[in-house]
Amino acid sequence: MNKFFEQTLHKPFLVLVLACILVACGLAAYQNLPLEAYPDVANMQARVITQVPGKAAEEVEKLVTIPIEKELNGIPHSDPPRSISIFGLSVITVVFDDTVDPYVARQQVLERLANAAVPPNVQPQLDPNASPVGEVYRYTIEGKHWSSMDRKEAQDWILNRKFKSIQGIVDSTGFGGPSKVYQVEIDPGRLRATGISQSQIASAIVSSNGSTGGSYIVRNDQNYMVRGLGLLRSVKDIENVVITANPDNVPIRVGDVAHVSIGAAIRKGQVGKNDDDDVVEGILLMRRGENPSDAVNNIKAHWDEVAQSLPDGMHLEPLYDRTALVKRTINTIGENVAEGIILVIVLLMLFLFQVRSALICAVVIPLALLFAFCMLTLCKVPANLLSLGAIDFGIIVDGAVVMVENIVRHLSHLAEQNKYGGVDVLHTVVTAASEVAKPILFSTSIIVMTFLPILSFERVEGKLFRPLAITMNFNLIGAVVITMTVIPVLCYLIYRRKLPSDKESPIMLWLEKLYLPILNFAINHRIIISTIAFSALLFSLSLTPFLGSEFLPELEEGNIWLRVTILPTSASLDKAVKVAKEIRHVIKEYPEVTNVVSQVGSPDDGTDPNTYSTIEILVDLKPQSEWGPEFKSKEALVRSIEGKLDHEMPGFLYNFSQYIKDNMDEAIGGVKGEFGAKIYGPDLAVLTSLGKHVRKIVASVPGMVDVANDQLLGQPQLLVTIDQERASRYGITSNDILDIVETSVGGKNITEVIDGEKRFPVVLRFQKAYRDKEADLRNILVNTPSGQKIPLGQLASVSEQCGATSILRDENERRIAVKANIRGRDLGSAVLEAQKQIAKNIVLPPGYHIEYSGQYDRAQEAMARLAVVVPITLGLIFLLLYTAFGSAYIAALVMLTVPLAATGGIIALFLSGTHFSISAGVGFIALFGVSIQCGVILVSKIREMCGDDTFDREALISACLIRLRPDMIATLVALGGLIPAALSNGIGSQSQKPFAIVIVGGILPATLLTLVVLPSLYSWFAGGCKVNWRIPFRTADQETDPQIDPSI
Repeated sequence: MNKFFEQTLHKPFLVLVLACILVACGLAAYQNLPLEAYPDVANMQARVITQVPGKAAEEVEKLVTIPIEKELNGIPHSDPPRSISIFGLSVITVVFDDTVDPYVARQQVLERLANAAVPPNVQPQLDPNASPVGEVYRYTIEGKHWSSMDRKEAQDWILNRKFKSIQGIVDSTGFGGPSKVYQVEIDPGRLRATGISQSQIASAIVSSNGSTGGSYIVRNDQNYMVRGLGLLRSVKDIENVVITANPDNVPIRVGDVAHVSIGAAIRKGQVGKNDDDDVVEGILLMRRGENPSDAVNNIKAHWDEVAQSLPDGMHLEPLYDRTALVKRTINTIGENVAEGIILVIVLLMLFLFQVRSALICAVVIPLALLFAFCMLTLCKVPANLLSLGAIDFGIIVDGAVVMVENIVRHLSHLAEQNKYGGVDVLHTVVTAASEVAKPILFSTSIIVMTFLPILSFERVEGKLFRPLAITMNFNLIGAVVITMTVIPVLCYLIYRRKLPSDKESPIMLWLEKLYLPILNFAINHRIIISTIAFSALLFSLSLTPFLGSEFLPELEEGNIWLRVTILPTSASLDKAVKVAKEIRHVIKEYPEVTNVVSQVGSPDDGTDPNTYSTIEILVDLKPQSEWGPEFKSKEALVRSIEGKLDHEMPGFLYNFSQYIKDNMDEAIGGVKGEFGAKIYGPDLAVLTSLGKHVRKIVASVPGMVDVANDQLLGQPQLLVTIDQERASRYGITSNDILDIVETSVGGKNITEVIDGEKRFPVVLRFQKAYRDKEADLRNILVNTPSGQKIPLGQLASVSEQCGATSILRDENERRIAVKANIRGRDLGSAVLEAQKQIAKNIVLPPGYHIEYSGQYDRAQEAMARLAVVVPITLGLIFLLLYTAFGSAYIAALVMLTVPLAATGGIIALFLSGTHFSISAGVGFIALFGVSIQCGVILVSKIREMCGDDTFDREALISACLIRLRPDMIATLVALGGLIPAALSNGIGSQSQKPFAIVIVGGILPATLLTLVVLPSLYSWFAGGCKVNWRIPFRTADQETDPQIDPSI
């Protein structure tokens, strides 16, 4: 390495210029780096949405869902589809592997859809190319002097197109507000008096609404286009449409037999905000793969322009902004990182006792981070709070500490020998840097290797932690590059005019005095030390059953997402709106709440399939620093709201979650909850019975809250069952009867009124007074081919029964899910107890089976993968150590630092009350790498001073004393770099906190045990030696032999 460092130091200006270029590129990369609060963990999904107006869930499943599912089965790299069928709507979801390109996946789904055997007028559509957690912005349209229908019209025909044209936005979904239609409401009495049928009215309106072209005529050498205009433009135009003429040749118009007006279509849902029961909301979806911050910034850049396109008196009010969460989490990360960097610099100053040396080491931190930003941008890896917040700058700076300490030690000897001159300083820096270059590269490669298991993660855990491993490795690589180039140059330039003194830190002198007798005791009492270490390990392992487990700590979003289920599930829209208003009123009384927005039912495009009995409520909270003294945590606030709702509004099912988390849970497991038990089988009644039984069992498990099961049955129905024999006597087909029932009661879109660029349906149906009762159904007249009018009651039976509210399918089977959240207990033990109780108390009929989904399954899959990959990685590290040291014994000795490191990490989790999670597991992986690094540095120095095949007690102690300072500095700076993250309680800190706690709690005990146990074991197994432990203590003013000073 001498030549490399000579070339570097002979061209310091070039090195510094390259460093400046790195700074510029890093800053530019940071500006373009996608930054997320939380990575999008949902797999690639394609949803097929089919609207079937007027059809019950049973018909939707039979006629639409099952035929489409059949075609979507077997698409390469996809799971079997899952679906939901409710009144008028079918939504089928196909989940693909991460390896599939989104556009290829969507194209495959579209190709299969073309072959689906669905009814002629049914048009399945693919949902927008957005992630399940792609909702980045919400707003409401306000305007005191405008009706909700007017605001809804503005959303559909102005805002929808404006927002979709913004870069990064794939769709703008309207929710709430009545949609404008032209209603032709038939009076059955007048129909009977004139002898006109419904089909005649429909035919007349359709045939009177059109335009055509008559080519052109030539006049004065010019072509005049001939246009035939006959479009309906108003209520009056529809009223004047002639249906037929009576026997006296008097025209019978639509207005003679029907009331024509502008009205509202049957509403799929309604939105309320605070005290307003009917607001119009817009939901903006980000295109898959886009940067959320960029997408929202683009929205804000065009906000005023879009708002100006609204009619006078209308304006937009922001409701939800994803970047608010991004900013708050980034602020948390920024505070933690800044505090960590300051702690690292302070610790470096205290232990190196050289301000210049500390600042030189600290240079590595920003340069390594900027290097990582460049590489992340080139590799198109987005940054998030996990990947940035988990960077331990103490670990990053370790190599620089070793390099600077060795250079300073050599230069201090040069100062004592009064050899001052540029050539001598340069040569000394080259020599010192060359001594530690290979060990630094070797130890860093070990840490990099310990992060390799994380790259094997798949699906959810892969998307969460692969960026962390990649970011950390890029930082380590950048740190090594800077340590090998910039650090020696800075040392040369800074110290060539004034050499460093050899004055040692008083803290280190005190530590050496403390360490020496402990080290001698360890060498003299090897069995006792080994027993203590082994007992500590056993003690920590005995704590593991009490840690509890979870998939990931819950990320605090600063809001509450409340899902309310009204029982019975046949609730009308008016009933649901009334309940939603009462709930909003209860929640808004809390001073910690800023806004409460409720959603009943589904948006118009069917992207969020819910019935009227489902109310979703977004509760926006103030920053916790502005809360009153009554609530110390969000969990306490949630418990209070839940208790108040249960007291004032009993009989409903409440499920508390968070906005992003709710969508994420559903995307991962198909269930809106942290725990899901899915029961599969053919019969809805049996599934409902089993679901209720399982729900009771799950609710009895401590820690299981918000327990509910899917509501499959409970929808009252009036069945019109056609008597085929009677119908055939009159020459009437089933389709004739069904068409009349559909038109008379539900209404039928027969054509459109075109108003400029807007289009509004023309709906034909009976007047309300003639379609609201069962008797009205029986009295509907059906025309026969001979002209007779037969009451429907003579052609079909009308009966009442309880039918399906929703039909859920998964893996081509019907299913019901029991879902729950966990509070006040760890996920793992709660789920295991629930599964045990279910297995004990539930006997499934033949043809039925149960499966579990949710976060626990993901955690088990990740742990199972780690159980395979981590031992393989440790084996590779062992081979690397064996290759470096040429001794299996030495390699095994260094590997003993792994269990020593685990001891402190486990105890730290136990004392802090932190559950073991994937985040904590990743922390252990990082901890193992750092502890192995310390072991490598210590054993390397011992072997250097004792010799490969000999053992000398004095040399062993001297080696340990020399390694004490760099090992303690490396440990304490790694500790200081993550202490702020371990102690932080800000928004966004929850997911990185277990990672930090493991390293902070484990690294110091691991280093102390390494400095004591490893020398003891080395002396034990390396052979006997003469006892000469009265080593004179090395003071700061004593000369140190440069031959034993190299840092490794």
